[in-house]
Amino acid sequence: MADIGLFLKDNTIDIEIEKEDIQREEGLRTSVLISLFTDRRVEEEELPLGHTHKRGWWGDMFSEIDKDEIGSKLWLLERGKQTLETESDAEEYVKESLQWMIEDGVASNISVEAEFIDRGVLAIRMEIEKPQGESQRFSLLWDLEENRIGEEIN
Repeated sequence: MADIGLFLKDNTIDIEIEKEDIQREEGLRTSVLISLFTDRRVEEEELPLGHTHKRGWWGDMFSEIDKDEIGSKLWLLERGKQTLETESDAEEYVKESLQWMIEDGVASNISVEAEFIDRGVLAIRMEIEKPQGESQRFSLLWDLEENRIGEEIN
């Protein structure tokens, strides 16, 4: 069964209409986009200096499973310094946001690489291995300075 598809276009994530119908997708792209670009709530001590809003999705307040939260902490890296530590943090945040796929049996393994490929531009590459052995790869560019999501790179 296909899900409503979310598509990355012109720095936005949106649905697309074709022939008067919402486009659908059967892969994992929509799940990946929601997982990465929904802000996960953080603890007070995780907030960047000068920030007071812990963000997060309101629906997490009603989860039947304790600590079952949606989204990622990638937003903590906005305007971050271009360091190996920032790359490592990005990899950790992406893995954390996609961990639900392993817990729910959607994936058997997830690997993530993040690296700065230009000033302030972070390339994030993910490979999600499904239990049946097949893999799906996703790559995207994120401009941390302008908080812009670039087109997928493959």
